[in-house]
Amino acid sequence: MRLIKICAFSAILIILIVSSTPQGRSGVKAALFISHILTEFKNSPLTLFTKDVKHQEISFISRLGRVEADLYLPGGNSTHPGIVFFMGLVPPERDEDRIVRLGEGLARSGMVVMIPWLETQETNQLSTRDIESLVESFQYLEAHARVERDSIGMGGICTGASMSIIAAQDVRINDRVKFVNSFAGYYDAFDLIVSTSSKTQLIEQNVVPWDPDSLTSNMISKHLLTGLDQQDKIRIASIVSSNQASKPYNENLPKDAEAALQLISGGTRQTATKYISDLNKETQSFLTRISPSTDIENLKAHLLLMHDTHDRLIPSGESRRLAAAVEQNGGSVYHTEFSLFQEAVKVHTDNKTHTESTYFIGEAWKLFLHMYNVMKLIQ
Repeated sequence: MRLIKICAFSAILIILIVSSTPQGRSGVKAALFISHILTEFKNSPLTLFTKDVKHQEISFISRLGRVEADLYLPGGNSTHPGIVFFMGLVPPERDEDRIVRLGEGLARSGMVVMIPWLETQETNQLSTRDIESLVESFQYLEAHARVERDSIGMGGICTGASMSIIAAQDVRINDRVKFVNSFAGYYDAFDLIVSTSSKTQLIEQNVVPWDPDSLTSNMISKHLLTGLDQQDKIRIASIVSSNQASKPYNENLPKDAEAALQLISGGTRQTATKYISDLNKETQSFLTRISPSTDIENLKAHLLLMHDTHDRLIPSGESRRLAAAVEQNGGSVYHTEFSLFQEAVKVHTDNKTHTESTYFIGEAWKLFLHMYNVMKLIQ
């Protein structure tokens, strides 16, 4: 018992000494945050050194309707940096443990955290309405009494990350968004469709195999059918369900319907690229509006990218090309690639078993360095 007390006192002393500098404080916050996210226990080292978080379920009226959100406030009454964090499509329940731990962990690390829950999240379809809701969520935090107006960032997971980047490009707020943290977002919606249809992705201009998750395939199929005549939708569904798409069929489809059918059915990357240009104007316009690539020059925030190289929902090559585009525009980028670390951080989980402890430590170190860079931005 005495040895445990000595070790605990020594640990506290080390933390106090290290946290006496800005760099040290960022490192301590990053380490404590990671310990909180990765542990399965209710209490973590972070809970021992910070005040309890105040959780509020809020709503406000945006230009396009009501926005529901969870707000996590650090203990006390002082002001703090803020972040709007969007979970994207097919979200977990808002009271799911990993979401609560994320919100509380960031709040205990010194941020006011807002997690919007939008109607379109339950339809497995992207919507440009979400971009407006995210912009106004940012403005809501700017007006909050507990938030430091000049230190607000945005973040998200998967499609939520991409929509957050697009919102951060909006000219109403782009010069005030301090940072965007993107976990497994896509850069270009057209290329995401090509990758999903061809089951390949681009890595440093090399075409490599990629096995898309059914969630991604289903989402894209829904969007490809948007704008088509109802009869064409029925005929395409019949052809796909009967596995006739790769064989001659009697249906005389319009050009845009034929393109949608071929992209849903799959083929080579070259043919997928060809059919993309045959999609109807409504679909092409929509894909342009939901692509961070469209107005990437308007992104002024520091960009922090996280992606697992084995991600099946969004190919990791999308984050690489996003990083390259921002760097080419003279922007600030910090890019972290993980490998088989999805289960540990509880994002895009799969059926793979736990990795060996030595490998886990290496991946956790990457996560620490990434979060250290996030914490530096909010000092």
